[in-house]
Amino acid sequence: MARKGILTTLMLLTLFIPAISRTPMTAAAADNPVVTENQQPGSSGWQLGSMIAYDTVNQIKGYASATSVLQGNSLTLYVTVSPAESYNIDVYRIGWYGGLGGRLRLHAGPIDGVTQPSCPTDATTGMIACNWSPGYSFTIPSDWTSGVYLAVLTNADGYQNDVVFVVRDGRPASLLFQHAVNTDEAYNNWPNDGVTGKSLYDYNSFGANTVAGSPRAVKVSFDRPFANNGAGLFLNWEIQLVRWLERSGYDVTYSTDVDTHANGSELLNHKGFLSTGHNEYWSNEMVNAAQNARDAGVNLAFFGADPVYRQIRYEASAAGVANRVLVFYKDAGLDPVQGPTTTTQFRDDPVNRPEQVLVGVQFTSEVPWGSNAPYVASNSTNWVYAGTGLQDGDGVPGIVGYEMDRYEPGYPGPNATSWTLLSQSPFTDSGGNADYSNSSIYQAPSGAWVFATGTMSWSWGLDNFDNAGIRTNVPTDTRIQQTTANILNAFLVGAGVLHDLKVTLPASGIAGQPFSLTVTAEDAQGNPVPSYSGTVHFASSDTTNGVVLPPDSTLVNGQGSFSATLIRAGSQTITVADAANHLSSSATLTIIAAPASQLALTGAPSTAAAGSSFPFTVSALDPYGNTDSSYAGKVHFRSSDTSAGVVLPADSSLTNGQASLSATLDRAGSQTVTGTDTATSSITGSLTVRITPLAASSLSLAVPASVVANKPFNATVTLKDRYGNVATGYRGTVFFSTSDVVALELGKMPADYTFTAADAGTHTFSVTLMTPPSQSIRVADTTNSSLSATSPPITVTLV
Repeated sequence: MARKGILTTLMLLTLFIPAISRTPMTAAAADNPVVTENQQPGSSGWQLGSMIAYDTVNQIKGYASATSVLQGNSLTLYVTVSPAESYNIDVYRIGWYGGLGGRLRLHAGPIDGVTQPSCPTDATTGMIACNWSPGYSFTIPSDWTSGVYLAVLTNADGYQNDVVFVVRDGRPASLLFQHAVNTDEAYNNWPNDGVTGKSLYDYNSFGANTVAGSPRAVKVSFDRPFANNGAGLFLNWEIQLVRWLERSGYDVTYSTDVDTHANGSELLNHKGFLSTGHNEYWSNEMVNAAQNARDAGVNLAFFGADPVYRQIRYEASAAGVANRVLVFYKDAGLDPVQGPTTTTQFRDDPVNRPEQVLVGVQFTSEVPWGSNAPYVASNSTNWVYAGTGLQDGDGVPGIVGYEMDRYEPGYPGPNATSWTLLSQSPFTDSGGNADYSNSSIYQAPSGAWVFATGTMSWSWGLDNFDNAGIRTNVPTDTRIQQTTANILNAFLVGAGVLHDLKVTLPASGIAGQPFSLTVTAEDAQGNPVPSYSGTVHFASSDTTNGVVLPPDSTLVNGQGSFSATLIRAGSQTITVADAANHLSSSATLTIIAAPASQLALTGAPSTAAAGSSFPFTVSALDPYGNTDSSYAGKVHFRSSDTSAGVVLPADSSLTNGQASLSATLDRAGSQTVTGTDTATSSITGSLTVRITPLAASSLSLAVPASVVANKPFNATVTLKDRYGNVATGYRGTVFFSTSDVVALELGKMPADYTFTAADAGTHTFSVTLMTPPSQSIRVADTTNSSLSATSPPITVTLV
């Protein structure tokens, strides 16, 4: 407003971004270009380092040919370097990007730099306008998402400066963000050298007096760099709102004051228009555009202080480029143009257009820098505060300052069907006087909502970005975040006061059977909002095949009844969301299993030793695999192993649809255990287990009844466990003997043999007997004499 000398020093300091707390949004972000853009790789390279070019030397400075540019159009950057040396340009889009805050979209360089000529000062108006040669020109690609962009200039010595511009896309996004370039230029005193720099203010203007009777200018030009770091005031109060909007996934597109002036009808293409940051200087055409939009049902939000306070006019540059010169005489008597566009305060003669007629509140005063006051809530039952927990008199630290607005009864207020002052925050102004700030919400006859924060630092409650330490102990606050979300949600659903979507479910449902649910769009008091026209999408925590949810639907008079079918037993949620409007709500019900249609025998080991008990679980399942806890039948068990020693559970009842049991099988190999309901044979189930043999406990020998002398024959040795299973794991060594002395002496018996895994408990040997008429052979384990067998007498013949 009046005094901002402290900014001159602060803008020279470095930047810092701490982490921020998560915004308490009510829904996942919509799938829109801003969401897609912020999923791209981010970078923090847009933050300048410690070597920021200073205006007394102008190591590197620049300005853009336009404050904004449409995709597909060209932009020229005018750059000076001192001394003349090469430089690089890195262009970043500013957003959230996972907290990194920017995305690199262009690198150019090294570029041969020049020291541009000094920029003349008009002796009458004090306007400084440069006529530099182009440094770098480029066409904005179609995939550059609309947003605020910073071109970071870096010379060969490492000095840096910014050039800020906006990329437009002409898209009818839900929200239109207006970057406050007019105020940035009004305070711009480049070159801030203490000698020649001029702005529209006396406190930071130098050199000869102008028609104003002091050093301040009455005209300033966009054809010159911004002082200090080059970014104007964007990093002080606007970037926090940009980061929060994009982190929250709002469908937003960007413009500047100049665009609102030149094409005010563009506001009609959006649900909400956001005046942001230090948006003090407006043209008559800008105010008309905002007022016409409001009267056409477009919602307005003023996220800053003293908006629409001073009226400016635009003029063309010396080169004939429209809207490159900002005119503000301040003293109406100095302005050669008298009437509705005289450049003075809007509330004063001869304009007589108090800003609170549009905004709801208007500028009152300011506090010393770093002395922000608490935001003190009032009328806390208003829907704007829903979900914040704020009560009348509650304070939010540090939000009020450094400039503030309030309702002033001496001036007319807005034409409103409802109007509420949402805060009354006391403070002591920089002159030592007691004052207070109001925030405001009113609804115009068109149904449009108009919100004003009444304070410059509202955005500091949304995001923790700190430009050069200008915010002193002002944390983010979930109450400010939720209030902002409530307001924007109301903007997005039209003229209603929609607060949330309410889902009503039965306490329980049966798996596979449809149940009814209702969805209501309601206000903060729980009343239906008949004007709600959004589309709701249904989702569930149950993602099982067979789940049936309603299709995307619109509500009738704010309400709708639907049918859904869930499958998985247990606690499940149904979520209803209108992602485009940032609304979401969930409710929980318990799904109960359908009647059992099958048994599941589970939990058995894949293998079990013969004769050893193994555990398993039997469960009564419905057709969807849920356990039927109400199952009251009995289960009878049988097995493919019918050996005499098999032990199966007795007919069993289940508890809560399950029982833990055990079985013992004897026969080696793959065996099954089957359970079947004693009354309903179709309710059945099986398990399979591989039974493994025990250690060998017996040895058998199979030989022919008669053989021919001196002719080899086969003798098969088999090891078995105590259940008659072949002992496949036997690895012992066996030896042979015989009653045939001649065969022994001639070495006709097999050599000692150690069984291998390939034998699997059975091996066939070649044996030769020599002496008729009858002989026997014996085989035995070399270490375990109990494992032995002698053949019956074998007839030995000569032929």
